[in-house]
Amino acid sequence: MLNSVESLKILIENLGEEWKDRLTSFFRRPEDMQPFEKKYIIDFMNSYKEDFIGNRPFNLAEVEKLIGSDVLNNEIENYIDDMLNMYYASEALRELERKDAARVRTAVDFIFERVILRYESGYEKSYEKYEFKTEEEFTESANVLDSLTTFIVSRNLYKATMMEVIYDNIRLTKENCQYITDKVNENFVTLQRRLIVGKLYELLS
Repeated sequence: MLNSVESLKILIENLGEEWKDRLTSFFRRPEDMQPFEKKYIIDFMNSYKEDFIGNRPFNLAEVEKLIGSDVLNNEIENYIDDMLNMYYASEALRELERKDAARVRTAVDFIFERVILRYESGYEKSYEKYEFKTEEEFTESANVLDSLTTFIVSRNLYKATMMEVIYDNIRLTKENCQYITDKVNENFVTLQRRLIVGKLYELLS
């Protein structure tokens, strides 16, 4: 993947002199955007996100200079923050993985059994057993996995695409992302039923 500076230069080259206006429209009036314009902007946003996650401040500083507008730079940062919601919420999982990759899989097993497949009230009180610092961290991690699972099942994704979505959002090791992918795939029919029942309950409430 290109870095954010390279990607922005390609965007500028292809969107022409009005590239700043088109970038502003992407944030404020996305319905006015042409598909090819969205493609260049989304490619840039993905490159920016990767530079942010990869802790490459030089690239981000160069982008800020090229943009040359505090307002537009703030809109980019806000958009990236939204893209990284699950990444931020997965910090406790990544911290656990850095200490012991196998412990993440044990925590995932528990979350699938007690939160995703069925719900056990008070599950978060087991946070210390799974080496989380607080109940809030444990709950946030469970909510991330639950949200990812719901997204994957609702879109009926293939297994390879599941893996891409999981890795892109939480950035555990490929091995642990594959482990989560396998858990979702093994329980796909049960998860589909849970989703259907949940939607029926909403309609009847």
